[in-house]
Amino acid sequence: MPNTRYREFESTVPQAGVRLCALESRKYKTVRAHVFLLEPISEQNATQNSLLGYMLRAGSRGHPTRRDLARAGEELFGASISVGVTRYGDIHAISGRAEFPADRFLPKGANELQRVLALLAEMLLEPATDSSKSSLRTESLAQEKYQLEQDLRGIADEKPQLAMLEAQKRIYAGTPGAVYEGGRLEDISAVTGKSLFKRHESIVRNARVMAFVVGPVEPAESLAALGKAFKLPKTKRPDFPAPVKLKAHALKRDKLAQKVEQAHLVFSWAGAPLYGQRAWAAASIGDAIFGGLSISRLFKVVREEHGLAYAVSTHLAGARGASIGHAAVDPSKIDAAAKLIHAEFARMQKKGFTPNEFEAARASLIEARRAQLDSLGARVTDTVFQSVLGFTREPEQEIAAIEKVKPDDVIAAFKKLKPHTEFRLAP
Repeated sequence: MPNTRYREFESTVPQAGVRLCALESRKYKTVRAHVFLLEPISEQNATQNSLLGYMLRAGSRGHPTRRDLARAGEELFGASISVGVTRYGDIHAISGRAEFPADRFLPKGANELQRVLALLAEMLLEPATDSSKSSLRTESLAQEKYQLEQDLRGIADEKPQLAMLEAQKRIYAGTPGAVYEGGRLEDISAVTGKSLFKRHESIVRNARVMAFVVGPVEPAESLAALGKAFKLPKTKRPDFPAPVKLKAHALKRDKLAQKVEQAHLVFSWAGAPLYGQRAWAAASIGDAIFGGLSISRLFKVVREEHGLAYAVSTHLAGARGASIGHAAVDPSKIDAAAKLIHAEFARMQKKGFTPNEFEAARASLIEARRAQLDSLGARVTDTVFQSVLGFTREPEQEIAAIEKVKPDDVIAAFKKLKPHTEFRLAP
């Protein structure tokens, strides 16, 4: 198929649901490849997908151990190749990543690009199996189950992460937003080598795929190399489901009692736009003024002026239609901190903000977007997120949208927010 432009990338679609992208930048000596196998997240599959990420980086059909994979990377001029699991909104992603020197810095005929992509494809598409060829290896699975179990148990010791995960279960109850991409402890024991083999087969056949090569490369050559390395079955790959927006309701309060030296407050407000919607730029400025920057209202008032929080911030959940806030506080000050955060929210809705606050927030967001232009990794992940949400817009267009926002636009967007949940991890 002919190459086309997709956002700022040269792109081709070898089959429906599979998009290959390349971007040339001569600012770097390192080439980066990113591949994403994307499907809707679910409570039924989250643990298997997470465990599959562990297994895929533990060995492949041609390189069945971690040591074999490490040696293969060393032979490829020290290429770094990894596999993991992440999410974009309601979409789970098994992702592969590789970094390696560009061919023009290597001996003639090295063909590093094609060789690295071949190894990355092998790791993602050809897991190491037992002799039956229908089950992932039991001995490796036992080790990776143990590792996943330790990682999930470790969350209990990371109180900010624990607070956010427990809050999300309550905020997004009954929707994909409540599902943790790392899986659940109680589901690990039921996973077998055979069930994981079938899960992998299903992902390869049904997941939508986005693959990227970025850096000092020739785009047409990169797209051809991706197409050669990733031979995927010709199947109907379902479209991404529409994101599930947070529904407004009267403020709910909940708590998980734990003996902690530092308590954690998590807030949610419904009514924000999704990333890609017209009001997103204005809502982003409103979020920056309220809690998204180190010069925000909450930082200055709650932390600096009243000393009620060690840290306090907010962010827009772009796939949820929500604003999320977090504060780390002394347990003895938790009531006062929560009351003041609610009061600052009401004050901003009623009285707005100063011209200086507006200009500082807008300038900061523009600077952050411009910084993304220098990060090829940020361009890739933003492109995947946009694809999941069903739109494409180049960074320059995002900057132009922020530049056009007026104070009244921000006020209108902020006034649409409604208090939704207040969660406490505290004694």
